[in-house]
Amino acid sequence: MSIFLLPGIGKAESIKLVIQEFPPFSYTETKSAEIHGFLVDKVLEIMKRAGETPSLSSTSLARGLNATLSAENTCVFGLRRTPERENLYKWVGPLTTDTWILYARKEGQRVLKRFDDAKPFAIGSYRNAATGLQLAEQGYHIVFAGEDEENPRLLINKRLDYWIVSELHGMYIAEQQGFGKQIVPAIKYKNIELNMLCNLHMDQQRIDLFNKINKILDNDGTMDKILRKNGLK
Repeated sequence: MSIFLLPGIGKAESIKLVIQEFPPFSYTETKSAEIHGFLVDKVLEIMKRAGETPSLSSTSLARGLNATLSAENTCVFGLRRTPERENLYKWVGPLTTDTWILYARKEGQRVLKRFDDAKPFAIGSYRNAATGLQLAEQGYHIVFAGEDEENPRLLINKRLDYWIVSELHGMYIAEQQGFGKQIVPAIKYKNIELNMLCNLHMDQQRIDLFNKINKILDNDGTMDKILRKNGLK
């Protein structure tokens, strides 16, 4: 396996990688406390090929963003690129493309012909979620939970009409909570690219190298192997 290590990078301070709990993209295994997920596999492969030996930890979205903002050589990954975040971080990606949809209760589902037909209805999101914040600014009735894991129960209990979420992540959560057969996709929102955000003071050589390797993984079959390993292809 090729190593693309650039001069001087190997002596730099070790990188701290941070994830949010966002299965199957990135998550902590309950029994082993090990961090897994197909995006974790990809980012660790990027680090390996770059000659890095990073640490890896999990925290909330808000804490991950704040840590990356304030701590040098820190990166958080699995997040979308937004105008508000653009100039606050250095960017690696896109790492993958994620499909976001509205989930609805299977029982009594209404027909939505267009996404904005959902505008009058209560749509569940969670604190600091970029998609929920964006839709709220556009006039949608967004109800922000503390954590996304609260939303399947709120949807089934009719506290929400819809839930805006990653298709993969949403169904994973619902199945874990026993609601998988009670929710159905209502309508697609959009495809969203997920990236790695790094502290602004990180060496640009590192960022450029990570971006180069990321593209190689997409083109040399490695990403396909990662997806198959995680049962996603």
